[in-house]
Amino acid sequence: MSKKIIGLLLTAVYFIVAYAVFNYYNINCVFLEYIGLPCPGCGMTRALISVIKFDFYNAAKYNIVIFFMPYVFAYLLFDFKHKIHKLLLMAIAVIAIVNWLIKINIFF
Repeated sequence: MSKKIIGLLLTAVYFIVAYAVFNYYNINCVFLEYIGLPCPGCGMTRALISVIKFDFYNAAKYNIVIFFMPYVFAYLLFDFKHKIHKLLLMAIAVIAIVNWLIKINIFF
């Protein structure tokens, strides 16, 4: 098994355990709990559920980054060498940051 697949599996296990612990202790978002602001990933679960239900409008409202996650996972799984892939990842990171800044009303 390749190191990337093992890394992704360990990451998935980490998030499952973290979710179970947070759910058990009734902690929502640690970022929100201690800083008082939603994190850049807030809304991703609701967005994923909306995508599964083909409710793309609400998915975009929850977190627009959900639509770019398949590419991010593909990038992590496969060895993309071309420079354009790194540029796309940087663009996705900028979109995520701008989306987060809009959510916390930094622009208004």
